[in-house]
Amino acid sequence: GDYNHREAPRMSRTNSDANLDSHLPKCRWLVFDAVGTLIDPHPAVAAAYHAVGSRFGTRYSIAEVDQRFRAAFRFSESEGFPGGLVGAPWTTSDDIERARWRWIVQDVFPDVHDLENCFHELWKHFAQPASWRCFGDVEETLTQLSTLGYRLAIASNFDCRLHPVCAGLPALKPIELRIVSAGVGYRKPAPEFYRALVAACDCQPSEILMIGDDFTYDVAAARAAGLQALHLDRKSQVSEIGAISSLTQMAKLLDHSAC
Repeated sequence: GDYNHREAPRMSRTNSDANLDSHLPKCRWLVFDAVGTLIDPHPAVAAAYHAVGSRFGTRYSIAEVDQRFRAAFRFSESEGFPGGLVGAPWTTSDDIERARWRWIVQDVFPDVHDLENCFHELWKHFAQPASWRCFGDVEETLTQLSTLGYRLAIASNFDCRLHPVCAGLPALKPIELRIVSAGVGYRKPAPEFYRALVAACDCQPSEILMIGDDFTYDVAAARAAGLQALHLDRKSQVSEIGAISSLTQMAKLLDHSAC
């Protein structure tokens, strides 16, 4: 889930949705969501926004900034968002994403004295690898899965900034392919996004296992497109069928002989 603040409506999880048993069916590609799955903003979004906003005169507290950001981000993903395209809410591009984030900054900080420079500083901040960190289970898991013969990719609702971010995080070195929504023209959960992912992987949809922290965007939408999918719920201590609480559990689920 991007920026770790998505609050999209959740789809109910049923036994029919949880279609994975103790071993996953044969797959060639393991495809990971980025934010909330492999990487996380550091410092947290609210802290980064508050630090920058304070330099430009905002009087909001960090708690207020956090609340305002969550509301603005959530609305920016809705069909009512003023920057969205009528009839195509999941259509995107780098220009659309930049305009969306400018709108979010403006909505979070209506009281800053220089909106353009405040936005520009935040835009640059989140383009830096130093503003992100990998979760502790990422490096070892990706290295192990790559050694086992799986091909690894990222599929993310992000823009062009994700490429330098990932390139600057050594733990992500085993990733050989990055599919970014702004680059393919559609954001998850659009089926067009997953069709672009399948085309990039050059395989059958069923040969891809999508792993992500957002059930609606990363799991339900992927399954609807014919992919396998695994829900990463880092806040859960007990994994449900079809879900894991840590990436370290993946090797136990995967059928190594299927590589």
